[in-house]
Amino acid sequence: MTPSPSMARSIMFATAVLMLTAQTLCAADTGFSSYITPFPPNERHKLFVFGDSLAAGLAAPLTADLAASNVDVVSKAIGTPGLSRTDTEWEKIVEALPLSDDFQIAVVLVGADDRGPIRLPKQRLDFGTPAWKQDYVRRIDGLLKALHSRKAAVYWVGLPIMRGEAATSAAQLLNGMFLERARLSSTKFIDIWDGFVDADGAYSDIGPDLTGAVRQLRMQNGVHMTALGYQKLANILEREITHDLTAAHREREVPLAGDDSEQQNVRDDAVTRVPSADGRKADAKAAKSKAVKDVAADDGVVTLNTSADAPPDVVTIIRPPIPGSVVGQILSSRAAQQADLGHTMSADLLGGYTALSSISTSADAKESLRQQLPLTDSPFYRLLIRGDTLPAKPGRVDDFGWPRAGDAAPTEEPVVGSNG
Repeated sequence: MTPSPSMARSIMFATAVLMLTAQTLCAADTGFSSYITPFPPNERHKLFVFGDSLAAGLAAPLTADLAASNVDVVSKAIGTPGLSRTDTEWEKIVEALPLSDDFQIAVVLVGADDRGPIRLPKQRLDFGTPAWKQDYVRRIDGLLKALHSRKAAVYWVGLPIMRGEAATSAAQLLNGMFLERARLSSTKFIDIWDGFVDADGAYSDIGPDLTGAVRQLRMQNGVHMTALGYQKLANILEREITHDLTAAHREREVPLAGDDSEQQNVRDDAVTRVPSADGRKADAKAAKSKAVKDVAADDGVVTLNTSADAPPDVVTIIRPPIPGSVVGQILSSRAAQQADLGHTMSADLLGGYTALSSISTSADAKESLRQQLPLTDSPFYRLLIRGDTLPAKPGRVDDFGWPRAGDAAPTEEPVVGSNG
């Protein structure tokens, strides 16, 4: 049976996403698995902040936050011009930067002043119209292309919530466009919206600062931020950049000890060799044998019984072929091999509870699997779902046993009577 139009659209969308992901992975292969290059000039990364008036106050707090990470921050923000201005094109501004003015990290924050029309030589494009969106997307893509041509790690910061319904709707529209184009160009999008809303998700001039105190974070115009607001914004961005810098530092680590074979591998990688013709043939043969094979297409069929009176719907799930280069990229990436130690994972339970688990190392994977408990025997399930009382560990504060472990048993003292 032919799937319904809605099902067909869902299947086509899933297929397009998978193929787009494969293309993105190939485009993002720069020779390093870390997002930021691990080998900056002079052992220091340089970060450029590009943007309009909203980005003007971001460089100073970001400089303080990244000082300990050997990152030099330079502001390239220009007053009010955003992407909708025709007299200032950010793509050309980036292209005009001399190659000697090198940077490895780029932060983009624009859009605060982009709610107006785009005025072309013979045409006016009103904000939000299809023609306006098409031209604005072209400007986003041009800026991203110019930044990626400099081999920089790009962080596109989304707009915060604005005062007023019209301004908030415009910011949401722009953020949707920023997010879409960022994902299509292997760019990281930093969502700061929730950091500047109140408990009801609405706009507020005040909010918690980095210390938790409620302070004024936004200016009276409902667009720009106070110094404390920029500190909070810089902290959100700094956490993401520091995480990627840590991955970059791991990328450049070289073992300083090891057996002879490990040290020989390090020395061989550090020396440029010119192999002979036979050696080149052997290397090509070895590389071919280790190459990841393409994954063939594998469509699946799912039968859905939607009604007792109607015949079942047969849905074909299309899984297109995946090139071996894409599979190899996924298998070789550190993201697929390493866990971010210390990160916390959460899972929602019945009754409104949330279980938290911290990622830690395991010396023996087989031992870890052997010791893994079923869900119903896990401590949080026994305590929060079944209501069992968990036994206290000896010596812990909730251990009320007597005598305590390790203490000698009390001896009975003789009762001394008095002769009266």
